Amino acid sequence: MRALGSRSGLTAVLVFFLLVTQVAKPGALAAQQQSLDSVRTSTSASVAEAIRVSRKPPRIDGILDDEIWATAPVITNFIQRDPDEGEPGTERTEAQIVYDDDAIYIAIRAFDSEPDKIDAHLTRRDEGSPSDWVGVMIDSYRDRRTAFEFMVNPLGVKRDVYRYNDNSQDGSWDAVWDVKTSRDSRGWTAEFRIPYSQLRFSRSPENIFGFNVWRSINRKNETQYWKLLPKDQSGVVSLFGDLVGIKGITPPRRLEVQPYTVGSFTSEPRQDGNPFRDGRSGSFTTGADVKYGVSSSLTLSATINPDFGQVEADPAVVNLSAFETFFPEKRPFFNEGLDIFQFSLGSGDGGVEQLFYTRRVGRSPQGFADARGGFAEQVNQTTILGAAKLSGKTQSGWTVGLTGALTARENAHSIDSVGVRHSDPVEPGSGYMVGRLAKDFRNGLTQIGVIGTAAIRDLPDQLDFLRSSAYTFGFDWTHRFKDDAYNFSGKVIGSRVNGSQRAIELTQLSSARYFQRPDADYVTFDPTRTSLSGASAVASFMKQTGNWRGGVGYETRSPGFEVNDLGFQQSADFHSQWVWLNRRWLQPGRIFRRFNINLNQWSTFNYGGDRLNLGGNVNVNFTTSGYWNGFFGVNRNQGGLATDQLRGGPGILRPGAWNGWAGFSSDFRKTFRYGSNGWYFKQDETGSWGGGVGFFTAIRPASNLDFRMSPNLSKSHDTWQYLRTSTALGTPEYLFGELDQTTVSMQFRGNMTFTPDLSLQIYAEPFVSSGNYQNYQRVNDPRGARWSDRMQPFAGDQVAIDSEGNVSVDLDRNGTPDVNLGNPDFTFLSFRSNIVLRWEYKLGSTIFFVWQHNRTGFSNDGRFRFGSDLGRLFRSDATNNLVVKVNYWLNM
Repeated sequence: MRALGSRSGLTAVLVFFLLVTQVAKPGALAAQQQSLDSVRTSTSASVAEAIRVSRKPPRIDGILDDEIWATAPVITNFIQRDPDEGEPGTERTEAQIVYDDDAIYIAIRAFDSEPDKIDAHLTRRDEGSPSDWVGVMIDSYRDRRTAFEFMVNPLGVKRDVYRYNDNSQDGSWDAVWDVKTSRDSRGWTAEFRIPYSQLRFSRSPENIFGFNVWRSINRKNETQYWKLLPKDQSGVVSLFGDLVGIKGITPPRRLEVQPYTVGSFTSEPRQDGNPFRDGRSGSFTTGADVKYGVSSSLTLSATINPDFGQVEADPAVVNLSAFETFFPEKRPFFNEGLDIFQFSLGSGDGGVEQLFYTRRVGRSPQGFADARGGFAEQVNQTTILGAAKLSGKTQSGWTVGLTGALTARENAHSIDSVGVRHSDPVEPGSGYMVGRLAKDFRNGLTQIGVIGTAAIRDLPDQLDFLRSSAYTFGFDWTHRFKDDAYNFSGKVIGSRVNGSQRAIELTQLSSARYFQRPDADYVTFDPTRTSLSGASAVASFMKQTGNWRGGVGYETRSPGFEVNDLGFQQSADFHSQWVWLNRRWLQPGRIFRRFNINLNQWSTFNYGGDRLNLGGNVNVNFTTSGYWNGFFGVNRNQGGLATDQLRGGPGILRPGAWNGWAGFSSDFRKTFRYGSNGWYFKQDETGSWGGGVGFFTAIRPASNLDFRMSPNLSKSHDTWQYLRTSTALGTPEYLFGELDQTTVSMQFRGNMTFTPDLSLQIYAEPFVSSGNYQNYQRVNDPRGARWSDRMQPFAGDQVAIDSEGNVSVDLDRNGTPDVNLGNPDFTFLSFRSNIVLRWEYKLGSTIFFVWQHNRTGFSNDGRFRFGSDLGRLFRSDATNNLVVKVNYWLNM
């Protein structure tokens, strides 16, 4: 393939691969063995010892009657974190650890003086519930940054979590491990078997693991730890104790294969005469997932012809902005182990803008087939031929990640008006690659890393509006000091995109930058460009421990910065600063168990020196003594220049605005729970406003049933919603309308669990959004001192609306319409639902039965009429998709 053979791209990949393999060599992995004496004498309360099983390993049945448990050392002295931090647990807890050549075994005895009051709910795997729980956390790298966590409740419901960056966690990580529980007159017990194949460690005469054990007692809202994690500390993994005594074990080869088969049948509305919409279709596919331990520290995960038929559909939205909607990743292969490749563009990990947005792989095609007067096929998704990840962390502190994916060229067929069949490319064959390398220093308190991404497309001429290749390279650091109380971190990223003149022209015209803006004299729009480069940088200094916390930060992005080929980015061209101050009250009082207040301030300017934003807010969240949760806040934005509002036209001064929010929720542990949240927005000068309210009610009628209903209502009155830019009179005219929009949705979720391995999950959401336009206007002086100077309403004789609702505008008042806006009013209807039956019929092996039901509707009637709209929605044609997926886990 032409573009996939790019020498520069392949050279970069080969260089990175060679670097990875050198770092992963046994010689590079070897680290000096820490003195066992220093570990054992550091503090007796934070060191646990495991003993080897000399004969038969314990039988995993939850009954601690095996001979080994009578002789294994017992760890006790569990300390409360909640509700009374630092006090001994109100109920005694004991844990023991043994091991053999294949696995670690942990026994936990949770004594309870009132065993009939032990709480336990039967849910599907990885689902949290107001139950009693016990958990084991193992930092097998002993890097004080990453850990594997295994949890179980008294009914045997399993949860597992991968922890990274000390206090972040990935709940999508799933390991293959075993646990059983049992209840008796003294409380309850849990017996774990955690195979070494699910952990990561290097070969050593004696291994030291970071280690912790915890227990929660639901009725008391009590959480206790063997090694306490103080509330005023920011870390989690860095605060673990140590597990010693594990000698002579060998990291396993770790080869896991999970082949699968999928059969699907789709019934959809039939379109007369359209051979591509005959109402019925079916498919049968096979594929496999593979995990292989390349070394004791590195794992290769691969998927061949992956299928994600069990994944829940995205919710419906109406997006009237200039920017793409972000949807979170839900596909298991791309979610697992994503922490190594997470690289947000801003500070922290919480923003949606990121260097690697996995949903770019297998995205909906970006081109369309030409119907040529007949009918055209619609291709919904790009086929992923295969994807692989090489990732891990060495004993010497190297974090290594390399992931790549290949997607197929997609063609859509069409039959023209005379019956001749055609084929048009709608998405090119593409290759994607991300490489990550980082090194820990000072036991993980300092980390320095690099990252690189590449997207390379084999473009046919019909798709030359897409970029042929895109590359980024980033450098980041984190430095924690003063007993982990302070953190100085940052990152620098460079980007480059290449393509045809048309592709780079569209890049310059995109909503992230709008180089064509007539008032942007600091950038140059060049339609002859075939590449575009840019840079981004961010730095922050934080105090992250104690009751008083705070920080300052700075971020900048050059106008040419672009990462959307493999990342997610909404904007470029800005400098921004922020300040954060936080006060926490963490010890329970007479009214509040916890109280937290934040103050934030920020300002943003573009590279031309125009202020885009200046604002601040105060927000509060708390938990009462009765375990109700609440929050509220108020925000003030002074406004600034809106460079995106005219969609490539000049920036327009946006007035300031006030907005606020509040909400509450009842005690999560109760059978019946409820809560509400609301928000309100009011803009200065313009009269624009918006608000919304949401509720939820949830009930657990039995320990294995849980139902939740969440209705939401929002209304807005936007006095200047962009409609179109017209050049009918030779110069650009920016046309706006006054939009009244009402949106209602109601999400329903139900979970029925029959056993810890068999569950039924139900999701359904009707959605109605209506928008009605009136009072049309145009931009007069975008930087006028007053709002009335900036916008000019059209006179009554300039706007005509026909019987079909089509709007025409006479710009020069000569009696002839110059612009036809069509009918901009809308009502969008959607109903999406999933029913998933999941059965783990064998450890690691699963069957999914899935029914997906979707209905959509659209009209140009902008009047909101909820009852009739819903009736029309449920009378519309439906699309039904039935999927059966079977996989089988093989451990070789």
